[in-house]
Amino acid sequence: MILAFGGGMALAQNGYIGIFADPVGYNDNLPGTPGLANYYFVHVNAVGATASQWAAPAPTCVTAVRLADLPVFSVNLGNTSAGITIGYGTCNTRTFHIITTLYQLIAAADCCFWSVVAEPNLPSGKIQIPDCGFGMSYRTGGHGVIKRTSACPYVPTERTTSGQVKALYTE
Repeated sequence: MILAFGGGMALAQNGYIGIFADPVGYNDNLPGTPGLANYYFVHVNAVGATASQWAAPAPTCVTAVRLADLPVFSVNLGNTSAGITIGYGTCNTRTFHIITTLYQLIAAADCCFWSVVAEPNLPSGKIQIPDCGFGMSYRTGGHGVIKRTSACPYVPTERTTSGQVKALYTE
């Protein structure tokens, strides 16, 4: 895999990979109505990222069939359910959409959290994000919520909130 050749730990945290209801990474209230549903994976607040390696298997509170992964970038291996590596092709320093996954959603429980996690074969147990200087950032992923109710704990992920600032500094 292309990420296995990264260097030491990067000083910058290099953002996180999140799952959203929109391709710009603002809305983490995910579609929960039965039928076809697009889930957007976004690299939030990259400070110099060239690729990412992670997974986002459907949580047990969802009954769904993954129909397709629709990557933005042409260099990718695997799939979002089992684990995927996506090469960005350049050094990115912003928030950007990396892949859309199309699901046939059958049912979902209220307050169903869908998380981006480490690809299962990574020995670090963390999402890997190579930086532009051949270093490696090890991150935890973001999450979205299907059928958010007042009983769901909520940490906003909008770019201007303290929740997103906190997410930049958690491991």
